[in-house]
Amino acid sequence: MELLYYNELDFKPVEKQFKKVEKALVELDFKSADVKKIQNTPYYRAKLDDTNRLLFKFAEYDNKTYLLLLEVILNHAYDKSKFLRGTNVDENKFLPITSEKEIEDKQPLVYCNSKQNRLHLLDKFISFDEAQSAIYHLPLPLIIIGSAGSGKTALSLEKLKTLSGNIAYVSLSPYLIENAQNIYFKYHYDNPHQEMDFLSFREYIESLGKPEGKELTFKPFEQWYFRHFPNTKIKEPYRLFEEMKGVLTGSVVHDAYLGKEEYLSLGIKQSIFAREQREEVYHIFEKYLSFLQQDGYYDTNILSYQYLPKVKQFYDYVVIDEVQDMTNIQLKLVLSSLKIPGNFLLSGDANQIVHPNFFSWSKIKSLFYKDKQADYNIYRILTTNYRNSQWVTDLSNKLLLIKNARFGSVDKESTYLVDTKSPLKGEVNLLADKDKPKKELNDKTQQSTRFAVLVMNNQDKQEAKKFFKTPLIFSIQEAKGLEYENIILYNFVSAYQKEFTEITRGVDESVFEKELRYMRASNKEDKDLEVYKFFINSLYVAFTRAVKNLYLIEKEHSHRLFSLLKLRTGSEQIQIETQKSNTEDWLAEARRLELQGKHEQAQEIRDRLLGIQHISLEDLETLKLVALDPSKTEQEVKRERKQLFAYSEAHHYIEVIEKLAALNFKRAMVYMSAVNKDRKEFAKSCRLNRTGEIGLIVKKFGPDFRSNENGMTGLMLGLHYGNPEVVFYFINRGANMKLSSSDEMNAAQILLRSYYLHEMKKVQQAMDAGGFKKLYDRVKQPAIRLQIEDRIIKLNNQSMGSFLLQYMVAIQKERIAGQKDFSMENFIQIIDLLPEGVLPEYRRKRQYINSILANNEIDRDFVYNKKLFKRTGRGWYKVNPELKILEGQELS
Repeated sequence: MELLYYNELDFKPVEKQFKKVEKALVELDFKSADVKKIQNTPYYRAKLDDTNRLLFKFAEYDNKTYLLLLEVILNHAYDKSKFLRGTNVDENKFLPITSEKEIEDKQPLVYCNSKQNRLHLLDKFISFDEAQSAIYHLPLPLIIIGSAGSGKTALSLEKLKTLSGNIAYVSLSPYLIENAQNIYFKYHYDNPHQEMDFLSFREYIESLGKPEGKELTFKPFEQWYFRHFPNTKIKEPYRLFEEMKGVLTGSVVHDAYLGKEEYLSLGIKQSIFAREQREEVYHIFEKYLSFLQQDGYYDTNILSYQYLPKVKQFYDYVVIDEVQDMTNIQLKLVLSSLKIPGNFLLSGDANQIVHPNFFSWSKIKSLFYKDKQADYNIYRILTTNYRNSQWVTDLSNKLLLIKNARFGSVDKESTYLVDTKSPLKGEVNLLADKDKPKKELNDKTQQSTRFAVLVMNNQDKQEAKKFFKTPLIFSIQEAKGLEYENIILYNFVSAYQKEFTEITRGVDESVFEKELRYMRASNKEDKDLEVYKFFINSLYVAFTRAVKNLYLIEKEHSHRLFSLLKLRTGSEQIQIETQKSNTEDWLAEARRLELQGKHEQAQEIRDRLLGIQHISLEDLETLKLVALDPSKTEQEVKRERKQLFAYSEAHHYIEVIEKLAALNFKRAMVYMSAVNKDRKEFAKSCRLNRTGEIGLIVKKFGPDFRSNENGMTGLMLGLHYGNPEVVFYFINRGANMKLSSSDEMNAAQILLRSYYLHEMKKVQQAMDAGGFKKLYDRVKQPAIRLQIEDRIIKLNNQSMGSFLLQYMVAIQKERIAGQKDFSMENFIQIIDLLPEGVLPEYRRKRQYINSILANNEIDRDFVYNKKLFKRTGRGWYKVNPELKILEGQELS
């Protein structure tokens, strides 16, 4: 059998034994290797000698089975394994395996490079192709360009592991950042030579200084615009908003925004608006600047320029993902934090720009180098796609050829077609916008999490909702970063047929007979070329959201674009089976969408599962304002209060119902009476592990119901009383692990306190070592946010500073009066009692702990000082009294 090797596998301490077992495994001599299956896991072990073992698993790619060697386990120390952490391993229950036929589980691989036998590990095992492998070994600076599904993010994260020092991973998207951090540390990756900050751009801004006011988004801008400019000739506020963000502010790095003369003199391709419109645009922009100041908003680009003097050369390396979404000034603000200017890695795809920021890789180059003509060979292009099916990829490539023929190339680096390694052929179907196919498609797909509907913008969503009853309806702005097995595009072209007609003007089928090559636009004076690019980019993004199949429903199905793409309407009969996802699938989808900031769709999923009429988040806020207005009589707002109560009851919004009860709304008063009665019993049931009684209360009030014990939820009570079964009961029912108790303790802190009480105070009803080891990684959140002076910093929970801080917060109320400060012995005492694997060995050492405390002490002059602790005496510390843990957790 062919062997694959985890790239961090270290067998040097037992090299002779390893080679012997390796030979036996290749020959499928499982008896000689003494292969056994570790029960309740996908892992196997082979015997190296009397005390040491080799951990491995089986993998599969292209109908071929591989044996993947993972880790040497020395001295039977399974509890130290990065793969088995938190698993109860009983060697007496291992199952002997003597032949390949007995293999139960094989991990499917997305791709396996036959020329390389080393696999990398993030949230799954990854085999780099030749291009990815070459990039992986290159030094920085580096810019990785590639389509969605090309492995840019995975490659960037694996490249991170090779770097040392203080490193920032930054993106505009909070979801992308949280996802990147989760997969980076998925298998307890620890690198003693690096300190990582995973930051959304907003978090990066806050680390320099908490902004005053609120960030201006499109909705309040649109409301202001229509209120103050009802008679303007410019009727497209979104286009104007993008001009202000992408041109007037974001494109300039020498000032906060372009002066009037600078703006009016911009070239044709540097603005969305024609020269004769720019006077009016700048007049509106001047009013916009006053609006920001008067109404307490800030523009992120202007703020970025203002924050440049605050930046310190703090980071050894910076990685920026989806760089095409950032403006020049945002990019400059982040890269100014580098100690050495060239230590950066950027990745992105100019074909995925769905808002006009006039991004190009050549402009990125000009930020770094004065000589724009020089050939700086830092760009690398990934042309292979591992996500989209063959048909979807072929269609997307045709669109790129049309775009290139009509508009010319953005730059040389963006001029490439994509090759897919997906084994899926997939389908692309063009359907006429008629009732019969729409009804059939809706009937067969509305209950499935594997189908999503995309439209161009938010206004088009309302039209789509008339026919499609799935909650998974997205505008193209919302769809970035999403992927579904099946995508339905609804009148994506027909709703903008004028724009797409212009896009296809002068393009014929001969374009598909040529290779994609770098070329300039033929008509440089065509002022609308830049605007039209965003329509075709949006269509490209829409196509590439589909993993397997694409369905286009179009009123103008004979549009010239479809002729060019060789798409024809066929039978109105749709060849798909009715598909239905279960409740667990829908709840998982809702949680996934919430993480990505898609709250509207997540809420609609939950409303559907509850069988109640959906109320949008905006409408719900309006309803609250009316129904909870104490100046209104019962008769004036009776309907609104009934509606709010019914909706809140279904969603277990107990705090809202409590407010209704305070207004003497009778149904709310009866409900709160039942709540207060059950709160007393709830804590007792969680303490005594009565899951039957717990289930009755959860059914009535939801998995985040709070008890009368410090407002702890069931999950927190399970941690507090040392009942892992109760904790897992709530985890499995989707309990929110980000909540805090009324004494402002999060789940990880409650677990630390419970373990302290069990080990140090010998409290029996508290968490023992076995429970702590199982649960610590499950309830620990990726990071905590701290306000220190005028900055908000994000403290990575993989850091030792975070562990020490949260431990001090957790137990300071349990310590006897007069001993609120912590000595080095206090830390050593509890760390020595922690189960193996919770902290790496080097972090348990006195010298290391002392360095973390000293380097983060508020009076220490040290560039990396996070000011977490205050030194109160030689070797004694307490939490910085000025530090505030958000949300609302203040310490002294």
